[in-house]
Amino acid sequence: MSNRFLRIALAILDIFLGVTAIGGGVGLLLGLNAPPVEMLAGSPFKDYVIPGLALLVLVGGSGMVAGILTLRRHPLAPLASGAVGLMIIVFEIVEVFAIGSDPGAARTLQIFYFSLGLLIVVLAFLQWRGERAQAVA
Repeated sequence: MSNRFLRIALAILDIFLGVTAIGGGVGLLLGLNAPPVEMLAGSPFKDYVIPGLALLVLVGGSGMVAGILTLRRHPLAPLASGAVGLMIIVFEIVEVFAIGSDPGAARTLQIFYFSLGLLIVVLAFLQWRGERAQAVA
């Protein structure tokens, strides 16, 4: 895979994750797409404010920053992309433990975003390795 292809693919995935996480975070904060609060019983959360802010700021903001850094070929871009990939993976794991993973659209989205996080981590590693190889050559 060429570095150019990796960079473009990674930027698209980072920005996609950023935009959708921002939308999801806003939706949780405004109660537009939030599951019933009763689903949080037994979790460390009493409402969706903390998860909404985490999705909006941490995942969404980091996804946008990683995408921009990747497009600008910043030396820290692979690290930023790898970090945002790990963030959505952790977010999805916490989500499953907090509200569960009932069959249907919610589970499908959990699997999709977990897989997206894994893909971003792998592509970030490949980009980092490719840039490192070019720097040595």
